[in-house]
Amino acid sequence: MIQLDKLLKGTEVAEWLDCSVQHVNRLRRRGAFPGIAVGGMWRYDPADIRKYLNAQKGAAA
Repeated sequence: MIQLDKLLKGTEVAEWLDCSVQHVNRLRRRGAFPGIAVGGMWRYDPADIRKYLNAQKGAAA
């Protein structure tokens, strides 16, 4: 179950990925990881971002 108080904002995901919020939005639209629209703003489950990072780590090896 998703805990709404644990969801990340786009700016927080951008900090994790060291990229812009626009790039985070592009990744979401391309299906790299899911987002959840809450009150008109996109939020992200940290577990989904970790999965994305682990997949990228494996792809780079």
